Amino acid sequence: MSQLIPPPDLAPPGIAHLSPTDRMRLWAQLVDEGDRFIYDGFRQRLGSNEAARQACLEWLERRYAENAAAKIRMLKGRRPAGTNGQ
Repeated sequence: MSQLIPPPDLAPPGIAHLSPTDRMRLWAQLVDEGDRFIYDGFRQRLGSNEAARQACLEWLERRYAENAAAKIRMLKGRRPAGTNGQ
């Protein structure tokens, strides 16, 4: 039988026992590991460390620009607090 959700004994450990500082460390570690996957993918595809570094920088710049544009679009739809719809 196939199932998408693994059984509870295979679930990742929870973070409820971690301090806020340790939760931040874990989050930063996960972000770093994700970035490493992206870099390694570029390096494997492009063949050199310098080309991979340049591709990562360009990708990050595009991602930042897309995220900033999306935030501006969302903010344009909001009214300042306290305007009561006027």
